[in-house]
Amino acid sequence: MRLYPEDPRLSAYALGELDAEEAAAVESAAAADPSLQQVIDDSAAMQGLLEKRLAIRPVSMLPKQRENVLRASQGELRLERPAAFASFCEIMKPRLIPAAAVLVLSAATLILLQMPDDEAPPLAQKSPPTQAPVAAAEPPPPLKPTPPWSPHRGSVKVADFPTFQVPIQVGSGNLDLIRKSILDEEKLPAVKQVRLEEILNAFPLRLNGVTALAKRPAGNWHPDNRDSGITSHLATLSTEMIACPWKPSATLLLVSLRGNAQADCEAKLVFRPNPSTVLRYRLLGSTSDTGEPAASSSSRLAAKAATTLAIEIEPSGADLDFGALEWFINSAQAPSISLMRNDEAEPSNDARFAVLACTYAQWLAGEQVGFIDADIVAALAREVASGKLEADRVEFLSIIDKSLHL
Repeated sequence: MRLYPEDPRLSAYALGELDAEEAAAVESAAAADPSLQQVIDDSAAMQGLLEKRLAIRPVSMLPKQRENVLRASQGELRLERPAAFASFCEIMKPRLIPAAAVLVLSAATLILLQMPDDEAPPLAQKSPPTQAPVAAAEPPPPLKPTPPWSPHRGSVKVADFPTFQVPIQVGSGNLDLIRKSILDEEKLPAVKQVRLEEILNAFPLRLNGVTALAKRPAGNWHPDNRDSGITSHLATLSTEMIACPWKPSATLLLVSLRGNAQADCEAKLVFRPNPSTVLRYRLLGSTSDTGEPAASSSSRLAAKAATTLAIEIEPSGADLDFGALEWFINSAQAPSISLMRNDEAEPSNDARFAVLACTYAQWLAGEQVGFIDADIVAALAREVASGKLEADRVEFLSIIDKSLHL
């Protein structure tokens, strides 16, 4: 069982709502991850506090009330219902108001604790538990790390995956399907039909961060050849980092790999996050329903081709050194790029547009529910809108506007 601190099964375990098998799996996961145990302890402490605050204390009668009851039993006094009810209200009034406030606050707290996270997989349907004693149940299997190609498109811990080979081949045809569904058929596409990486790659993007060149071997190029169109480089790698709109604590790393104008080449791109500064990371899109790469696994970068990808980086602290990108062209290592975020750098227009495409695609696919909504998508669209936009980007804004009103 793979758990995250936001998983509702942790609070369910603390409240005693899991069956024996799930409880054992949660205990095993918490033993291996102190952050999960902390969530369980906090939930248990909250439960104890609520039980203590909401407990009903016995109410004893006042001496005057006791005397009236005795007199009534002897026929000396006839109790008036309005007076008795008023006395009871006077007694309970100081207790009912704070109790009601605590009840409202506790209900809100329980709702927040059990809200599902976009990263948590849905609970599998369990058959009714057998009558066998808990002690005889088999121990849960050991936890296995979730691969980067997750069917739930979730983040992975750097401790589990210290390196990640970024895909090279990415398609760009999914936007045609989205356009037909929204503009022609006037309906939103099925969530399984949305491919974030293909929507992002439907637009040419020039990133304004750090750029590195993979040059031809010495002796294979001469300045006199420049008039023929042959350049000295084989490929170009560009990056830019920008704040993540759906998770303010995270950074969105945009990566663009572009081939030369003359010939194909073999490319390999590896992301090496800094384990001391990065907690988790997530490749946006590029997964199929089975968890495998949606694009071809080929490493061939075609001439004049360009691939743009986005990686969500969740830091573990305030340090902005996120690691490095290493890449190889035709088996030769090219200059690596250090991933150092500069908060003072103004993001480029293309980076803003890439963020809009990523946010909109996740909204269409039903991802990041609770973090991405129509208002966020509309705000990002207004931010990139301009009278100087290219025709394909103007059409994209119209697709977004139409889909938000369907």
